[in-house]
Amino acid sequence: MDIFGKMIIVGFLLFILATPIIFSLKGYDNFRIIAWSFPLMAVFIFLGSYWPHFYVDLRLELMGFDFDGMNDLDRARNVLPEIKEEATKLYWSTMGIGWPLQTFIWMVILSPYPFVVLGCKAFIKYLKRR
Repeated sequence: MDIFGKMIIVGFLLFILATPIIFSLKGYDNFRIIAWSFPLMAVFIFLGSYWPHFYVDLRLELMGFDFDGMNDLDRARNVLPEIKEEATKLYWSTMGIGWPLQTFIWMVILSPYPFVVLGCKAFIKYLKRR
């Protein structure tokens, strides 16, 4: 089940990276590339940031984990004994910065990417003319 979660995250990353490239290969002008790629990248970044947190909560819910417990023993009382340690590790892996902050950080990091694609497109066009 962990491989399924990783495959979805890689899929979101591929969609994020492919969005401006696909629009530039279709022959859109620079304004349309930016106008379409920023909102689509934002949606994929949002989903890619939210998915791991949702997936961990879903896995814990399917294991029978009680989120309202006061300590680890109380939270894991309905979990099968052979997966209690995994459930506790999954629960503590959700601590840290939340997905909204991760979304903001990735938007800041990846916002210049469409401009890099446009620069590569202009450079290739320049090389073809030469």
